[in-house]
Amino acid sequence: MFLFARLGHISVIDMNLDEALKRLNALSLPQGYPKDVDLLRLIDHKMFLNCVSNELKSSIMALIGRGITSATELSKYLRIPRTSIYRHLNILLKSGLLIRKNGRYFVSAKMFLVYDCDIENNGYIRLRIHPDKGGFIDEDIGFVSIKGESCKCDVCNAYDNCIKAVKNFAKKLDIRIRSENPMYGFIEIVREIVYRDVLQIVRNGYLIAKPIHELEENQG
Repeated sequence: MFLFARLGHISVIDMNLDEALKRLNALSLPQGYPKDVDLLRLIDHKMFLNCVSNELKSSIMALIGRGITSATELSKYLRIPRTSIYRHLNILLKSGLLIRKNGRYFVSAKMFLVYDCDIENNGYIRLRIHPDKGGFIDEDIGFVSIKGESCKCDVCNAYDNCIKAVKNFAKKLDIRIRSENPMYGFIEIVREIVYRDVLQIVRNGYLIAKPIHELEENQG
């Protein structure tokens, strides 16, 4: 299940909302990406972790984030049969992390937040954002995924590239982070962007929940 934020019709755009949209729109996409890639997607935490915890799926996401968007190209880069590539691509499509257009695959949003939800005793549905999990497109790495307690930043070989990507991401969003740890830096970004930007968008629009099969029908 995926959640999308849509803006309702408003005659005068609130300045805070306008600034929020400008910041998210400032996030760049690889050359050749479709213009209708979402600014932000909320992905169920189990679906997200099932994908990014797999090394091959993470490699596929990174390559697609760098503009390698066909199954044939991915097969050549990873030296894996296309049948295996397609199997992983289908899982990533169903998770909501990828979209398919004209036979090519693209990261579906500039930024991903991870959520889960439960029903309280009073009947209210509580939506919880996991600030230590999520992902975003980066010009150098391709796709950066933050996996919460699964991240081993202190012993990770990609530490330098990852903290650089997180800092660049924060700069584009006009957020100052203090941490030199990639995961904790991302947590700072998520907490700031949720209160500063995401709430502005949701309050001036509405949320759409779409099941997997409906998204698949709309992709060519």
